[in-house]
Amino acid sequence: MKARHGDCFTVGLLRNRRVVVLAGQAANRYVLLDSDGNFSSRLGWEVALDVLGGFVLLRDFEDHALHRTLLRPFFAADALRRDLVCINGLIRDEVTALGGAADAYRLAKRLALDIALAVFGGFEPGRNVEAIYSDTVRVLDGVMTRRSRWPGSRYRRALQARDRLRAALLAELPRRRDGDASDLFSRLSRLADESGRALRDQDVVDHVFGMVFAAHETTASAMALVMYSLARHTEWQAEVRAEIVARRPGEAPTLDELSEMPVFEAVFRETLRLYAPIQLLPRRNVRPFDWSGHRIPANSHILLPPQVCHRDAQAFENPDSFQPGRFLEGSVRTVDPFTWIPFGRGRHMCMGTHFALVEAKAFFVALLRSFDLELATTNAPAIEHLPVLRPSGSLPIVFARRPAR
Repeated sequence: MKARHGDCFTVGLLRNRRVVVLAGQAANRYVLLDSDGNFSSRLGWEVALDVLGGFVLLRDFEDHALHRTLLRPFFAADALRRDLVCINGLIRDEVTALGGAADAYRLAKRLALDIALAVFGGFEPGRNVEAIYSDTVRVLDGVMTRRSRWPGSRYRRALQARDRLRAALLAELPRRRDGDASDLFSRLSRLADESGRALRDQDVVDHVFGMVFAAHETTASAMALVMYSLARHTEWQAEVRAEIVARRPGEAPTLDELSEMPVFEAVFRETLRLYAPIQLLPRRNVRPFDWSGHRIPANSHILLPPQVCHRDAQAFENPDSFQPGRFLEGSVRTVDPFTWIPFGRGRHMCMGTHFALVEAKAFFVALLRSFDLELATTNAPAIEHLPVLRPSGSLPIVFARRPAR
């Protein structure tokens, strides 16, 4: 469509609703920076409003800026250092239990959800979170289904799961306010502004609920497909392992020990270039605007597709091939920041970008010390693209234990 119509065209989605696609680096920069305050994220993400309404991602303009400022300290370096203690413990338990063939996506999803529930929700892994785990799966699977509220429909089951999760968080609030735990849920429940006014209960629940979803599903997709990429491209697996050996991080690596890992970061960035977890970044414009010779009316549905830039031969040589070297310092081409947007950019860029990278580094340090990753099948994984890009079915990887050193 871009080759035929340029960087501005319409497509029919969701019973042929006309959606304006702005496809390209220049459009990404214009919409995501949003210097005129014209592009609403809340209205763009209307498909998720029933589930994530009130989360910082779905707030706009001054309201969004206020809540983003409130949440920013929870992703600062001192907070990451504290969270990493919990993350390392959960990773150690998961990696210790590994061996033989396993579904990489299932492994990554459970680990990422355990980490999200512990770090953001303050819930310890175990039987007491099985109901929470099941309900998060129901909610995510129901987001993109038909809006049928008939008994037994997937959408109705998703809303019922949403209500159970929110009720569980609300019931926890009084205990969290009276305690001194350091997870995000507990700290948010005790947060007050300069005048001493606490956040509303609903705001606390909205942010914790959203963080658990945002922090686990996209991270699970990324970590599973990095495992696949390293198993498929063993030369890069060897490069990452050599980097880990050279860095000599401890058994529970610190934030400083994980800070300089350019080879792993290049592998991570290249995997997300090929498999961006969020395939469509939606917005809706408050006012009309002009783009590429077209007048876009107010209240239009706008989509930015990251994959169009990520697979653009003008931006990335051999765009369909796995070449992490393109992201290493000294590579021939410098990648424009608005050409690579798996985490978005600008006002609504994912707040957990650095958190996700640290989590992935800690996991692969532990994993590659103990195992060689091998493909269980030569077949390329089947991929489903919505609501989040992820393997369709299983993603089998053989975890071959390395000799102890």
